[in-house]
Amino acid sequence: MSKLIVDTIQRPGGAQLAFPTVDGTAGQFVRTDANGNLSFGAGYTFPVTGTNSVALENKGMFGSISSHTYRANTYSTGEWTSTGPSGGNYTNYLAHSDPNLIQFVNMCLGDGKGGASSTTDYFLGDDDRGSGARALMFSNGNRLGYKRDMLMYDNSTSYGGHSFRMMPLRNPTASPISITLSAYVTDYYSSGYEGTRLFVIVPNTSVYSTVTSITTTSLGTSSTSTDMNGTNLSAAYTVPANTTVIVCLASTTAYQTTYRFKDTNYFYNLNAINTAGVICDMRMLTSLYTTRFNLPTSGNCIGTNLLAPLWTNTATNYGDR
Repeated sequence: MSKLIVDTIQRPGGAQLAFPTVDGTAGQFVRTDANGNLSFGAGYTFPVTGTNSVALENKGMFGSISSHTYRANTYSTGEWTSTGPSGGNYTNYLAHSDPNLIQFVNMCLGDGKGGASSTTDYFLGDDDRGSGARALMFSNGNRLGYKRDMLMYDNSTSYGGHSFRMMPLRNPTASPISITLSAYVTDYYSSGYEGTRLFVIVPNTSVYSTVTSITTTSLGTSSTSTDMNGTNLSAAYTVPANTTVIVCLASTTAYQTTYRFKDTNYFYNLNAINTAGVICDMRMLTSLYTTRFNLPTSGNCIGTNLLAPLWTNTATNYGDR
């Protein structure tokens, strides 16, 4: 048996390639450093979507998920008034507190009944035209959300429809960062169950997989007024170090004239947030858009593990951090 022993190899007119001096481990491949030196290394592993989405961070991008319900303005069936879609009363301006919080999160995730299987359950939104449920939306500049005119069949000024929005923000540094969170919303307060609220869901630890409970921080005063032109909600907030929080916005559609309603629901002043060093957590955003969290339909969330899956399931499906 003959054997060829060389240090380098070169084709006519081509680059000279130097062979590695020792063997690699099982499963490794020969690779080049683009300078003619060959070595052994591991093959490329394609990242999962959530991990890959981190490449979109630190580029000034902001995104959210949102859903809309017509509440009492759905034609014929599927309407709901004081009794929320999960069986208990739901008050929109108290969305940050129990027992409303679990319903807010379920509805924002597009699941009005939180996983119930009865054939009489109606999908969140019912007759909603155009917006859909659990819609993924990105900012086109300094604002994230929408201001729109809507046609509502029942023309019900009481128990107006709601828009729900969740935007995950991350402080990637080892020190807390203070920012101002700002939103603009419509409101129509009539029956006592409407109103608006800007608040933050805060995990008890900074690592996805170790979250076991949450608290909420309400920002500024809620709106319980009638304002089809829009109400400003703005307040200072300090994002904990190395932590992802979820900024939430609940608004109510405002009656304008017969069958016409205004629906405004957006964050603004995103440039200032970006300048301060806080980013949109793209891994969490991907998870909020795609993951089946299977949350309960009712129960107290604050100080409990009911909403911990928003973080722990993200770690399972898209990687921990």
